[in-house]
Amino acid sequence: MKIIASLMVIGVIEQKIKLFNDELITAFSQVISKLIIPLQLITIIGSISRSELFGSWVFFLCSSLMYALMVGLSFLAVKKMKLDRRQKKMQALINCFGNGGFVGLPLVIAMFPTTSGGAVAAFNFVEAALYWIFGPILASTDKKRKIDLKLVLSPLTISIFIGIAIVLLNINLTGYVFWDTMKDVGSTSKYFASIYIGMNIGRMGLEKIKSNLKVLYAVPLKLIIFPIIGYFIFGKTGILAGDMLSIFIVFFSTPSGMSLPIIAQMCDLDVEYASSGTIVTTVLCLFTMPFVTWLTTVL
Repeated sequence: MKIIASLMVIGVIEQKIKLFNDELITAFSQVISKLIIPLQLITIIGSISRSELFGSWVFFLCSSLMYALMVGLSFLAVKKMKLDRRQKKMQALINCFGNGGFVGLPLVIAMFPTTSGGAVAAFNFVEAALYWIFGPILASTDKKRKIDLKLVLSPLTISIFIGIAIVLLNINLTGYVFWDTMKDVGSTSKYFASIYIGMNIGRMGLEKIKSNLKVLYAVPLKLIIFPIIGYFIFGKTGILAGDMLSIFIVFFSTPSGMSLPIIAQMCDLDVEYASSGTIVTTVLCLFTMPFVTWLTTVL
């Protein structure tokens, strides 16, 4: 977390001294989300065994159930909040939608490089479906909004399918130069993603937060309460244990997703409110993630 914080500060500084303008920051995010992270997913998933892949169904089921619970509790929590309808829907999504791609994935792979492949595949598939299938439905004020399945076929989900295919076909690519190169490029995601988050925070600025301070309601729920609930439901019961439980806690301790402003724009919600939520939770997760990790070891 100290490394991530340092890289975020570097990103903020680079944006503030205008080394990167808005156009370059957007292009930088495209390189990360459409090249670096997909290569990381392919090589991590493609390096696991079939038994690990088939064993990930438990993690898949736990992740699906946890997200369903979070969505239900989040929409219940915003009912009494004094927000307009558009902001209420956005607040609910800020409460429950995480940032597995830019924060969770680099952390998990850095912490568990040899055991995270199956869990990474399962979680990212669930999160992609949540964002691009159920997200627009949950966020929309138009009850007739249709599901756009094309959104699900992103470089991230395609890379998951490629990694799974490599495992199922029992293709061993270890030792090949292009495979090692893909691994090396993918391993940089934890650095570049953190720098991008810092640059994104820099260009959004603090003014948006000042005018949308109610996004702070998401902090205890998203960053502390939900991962602890997950720990008790799936950890204390023994459904998940060891590395799998730690990976689960990390994924569900992540801040609100960087893609929420995109969903807000798609569904005619408050984009600035969504951006404020991602800024606040991203900065504060530097403190809450270590705290939640420590708390789960003593509970």
